[in-house]
Amino acid sequence: MVGGMRPVRTDRPSNPLAAARARRVAGAFAAGGLLPFATWFLVLPALGAADFYRGASLLRPFAILVIACAAGGWMAGRGLGPGRRWPAAFGAAFGAVLWIPLALANGLPALTGGDPFGQLLAIFVPIVAVSHALLGGIGFALGGRGWRGAGRGALAFGAAGVVGGAALAAGVRLTAGEGAAVAVSALGGAAACLLPLVLAGWWCGRAQTIPPPARARTRCGR
Repeated sequence: MVGGMRPVRTDRPSNPLAAARARRVAGAFAAGGLLPFATWFLVLPALGAADFYRGASLLRPFAILVIACAAGGWMAGRGLGPGRRWPAAFGAAFGAVLWIPLALANGLPALTGGDPFGQLLAIFVPIVAVSHALLGGIGFALGGRGWRGAGRGALAFGAAGVVGGAALAAGVRLTAGEGAAVAVSALGGAAACLLPLVLAGWWCGRAQTIPPPARARTRCGR
């Protein structure tokens, strides 16, 4: 304490700046998730209608989806800081994992709508949560944050996946079996893919600290 005044802490994030960064990172992750979502929901069916897969195995649409996921991860990683390490890290993480919740959403129109909500929760929440936990853990590990940082990332992304899995179960319970297959797929894909990424991106932005005037290292980026 100097002259009766407490010293100003410079290592705490300012609320306006932290909120602005959280919005920016969440937006980057939303854009990164929207690319594979649109590829799964629009591009792949359009290519199928154009007989692009004629004579090909399922590996062809799967490869297109994985490439779109990796490109989306590159977009998301750019929100964490300059350079190529974060985009490359989350590009690899998205490409390795994000197709799983989209594949889950692909089978939603076959549900009847009569399944108990608890049963839907027991199915969807673990799959979506584990998928996003793996995504966060891989991204932070490849981003150079070590095992501790990878664990924190896995926990945060996994918690976001729990919310997405619960939203998916609720959406399926309300809409499945009503003859609106397109709406069920769109809602399911958004809940399983986009919602957890937006929440996880928001966490990444809020977890950042304000760097000092010189070059600083933060908890989510460099």
